[in-house]
Amino acid sequence: MPRPVKRPRLRRSIDGCRYLILTSSALYQKKREQFSACGACRMRRVRCDLKDVQPSATGQVVSCSNCRERGLKCVDEFAEVKAVKLLRRGRRLQQAEAVFGKVPPEEAALRSVTPPPSVIPRLAPEFFESPFFWTIQIQRPILEPAEFRQRYIQFTRGKSDALLVPGQLLAMALVVWAASFGVNEYGVEDSQESSVDIRQRKEHVNEMLQELLYLIDLHGILRKASWDGVRLLLLLQPLTQEIQSPMDRLVMFEATLSHIYNLCSLGPTAPVSTGQGDYIDALVRARVFWYGYIIDGVASALRGGRILLTDDDLTAFEVALPSRRDDSQGSAAYDLTFRYMGLPIQISSLCRAIHAALTGPKARQREELKEELLQYVWEGLEKAWRDLDNLRNLPLGNIIEQEDMERFIHGWQIFIFECREYIVTTVISALYSRSQTMSSERLSNSGLSPNLRSTHTKPTSS
Repeated sequence: MPRPVKRPRLRRSIDGCRYLILTSSALYQKKREQFSACGACRMRRVRCDLKDVQPSATGQVVSCSNCRERGLKCVDEFAEVKAVKLLRRGRRLQQAEAVFGKVPPEEAALRSVTPPPSVIPRLAPEFFESPFFWTIQIQRPILEPAEFRQRYIQFTRGKSDALLVPGQLLAMALVVWAASFGVNEYGVEDSQESSVDIRQRKEHVNEMLQELLYLIDLHGILRKASWDGVRLLLLLQPLTQEIQSPMDRLVMFEATLSHIYNLCSLGPTAPVSTGQGDYIDALVRARVFWYGYIIDGVASALRGGRILLTDDDLTAFEVALPSRRDDSQGSAAYDLTFRYMGLPIQISSLCRAIHAALTGPKARQREELKEELLQYVWEGLEKAWRDLDNLRNLPLGNIIEQEDMERFIHGWQIFIFECREYIVTTVISALYSRSQTMSSERLSNSGLSPNLRSTHTKPTSS
């Protein structure tokens, strides 16, 4: 710390004149470090933060925030700005551009990204008591309701470590889902919407999605695997059909499934500790893996895509789950979730069999159909249909409303109908193609061209 500078002492001479006596402390003063702003900021007479910018590790020239925003070259040199003080603000900007030049457009686009407007309101704690929150748990059973609700309420009360950035973005995703159904951040539905309001709501939801995707990129959610991050990506996937290309959606989907596999297979290194018992901890992991497994099979079976989570992965994951024969905290929710998630898991497994028998890359190259495997799939779909009907007899208590359960049952039965129709259509098409191939082979073996077949078989007139 520099010593305080003493003022020079004044002494009176013999003739009454004053003269200075400089002490050694006055002669030695610590030289004050003088910082001068960059040329453009000095010319525009605005505050420059170039001294606060960390130097680039790659040796690239750094710029202050003003120059980055305006697209100016940030020059840390003195420039002649004599007459600029008399110019207005706009003229000073033009003068700075003329003296220092502008950053090339391709370089400006690389270094700066304009953030979208902030349009997503903050989720209200009352949202977790609304009917919509419990409805979304049936349609998208990704979150464990009690676990996330408790963490979010703790976060709103000042416990910042209860919900990190991925969890905060997950709360924003719930607001976006609610807005897509005409529900606000409090869980209250607007029941008086016209057709114009519906179009405006759709545009507003797309703006929300743009903001959320920007924040996902900004915080590196796709690069950093976390339980809240992967739940955010799973919840966001169905909403991005209009604002993302099919290729972008596929890339994000496969990255999400990769996160699921790594989180669930590396259990000790990615633990879940909710403080609500082992069953709730297991449910957080199970919901993520089960939902990813189901969506992977359903989405890839009929379009013939790549299967990322296999039946072996499911078996290895469920071995580590706790037994259902217990009455400890969270066991009732665990048992109910295991029951109503079991049928979609079975249907997704049958979809993987369809992929192996009809739609997968190997199946498309195979000349013969796997009749035994198709018979297994057909009988399995019929059994799943009956089991879905039996869910109506399952005691729901206060956890699931009967209307939501009916919607759940009908949705999966419609999908089973589509699977069976697809199997019939594909088998008929395959049999027709095989018959055409066999006919061509018989004709080629007889030495006749297929084009001459009608002439050869046509009876001659007498």
